[in-house]
Amino acid sequence: MYTWHILTIGHLSRNKFWGERNDTAYRAPLATSALLLGEGQVIVTDPSLPAAGMRAALLDAAGLAPEDVTLVFSTHNHLDHHVDPLCFPNARWFLPQVDLTYLHEHWDEHKRSFPGDDWETVQRCEPAPEELAPGLKLLPLPGHTAGTSGLLFCAPEGRVLLTGDAVMTREFYKAGEPYFFGWDNDQARQTILSLRGQADVIIPGHGEAFLTRAWE
Repeated sequence: MYTWHILTIGHLSRNKFWGERNDTAYRAPLATSALLLGEGQVIVTDPSLPAAGMRAALLDAAGLAPEDVTLVFSTHNHLDHHVDPLCFPNARWFLPQVDLTYLHEHWDEHKRSFPGDDWETVQRCEPAPEELAPGLKLLPLPGHTAGTSGLLFCAPEGRVLLTGDAVMTREFYKAGEPYFFGWDNDQARQTILSLRGQADVIIPGHGEAFLTRAWE
């Protein structure tokens, strides 16, 4: 069993459920980052801030430092979900195999979309196994990217599913809708539908954690 803390509550650059246009960026995006504790592991998911910001977030949430982190998991290969690869010096860094392969084979294409990314990030990453740690199951959630994957685990609150951008926010989950920017939006819609009944709590990619029963 794991306990968890939200390190950063994410937000989108634009949110159609707030009446915002998809062709306009109203703010810089921020991913939701979480801390998972259990089975002797200190795990950070989707680190969303530069090193100083992540250090402060860990201290405020759990009295920890980046040096205490043993595993880092990015749910997919977009830059806002792996902001600073040097932030956690003692951690192994994992990325879903499909998205890691994409970075190796299509780096120039990726850089055109995310010019701030760097090759050092790719060099740090290992392909994520089916079980990231005991009781921490990797769940493929394709659509936003081909390899987007979440983590399913048991916590005192029940079954918790960390989705990355397979679910952007609770509003997107309720509507069964993906973000406008994605690899295959038809696949993304199917993925969202497949999540119904799988978890008690969802930690989305760019919003607050929520109880699924309240948003289905």
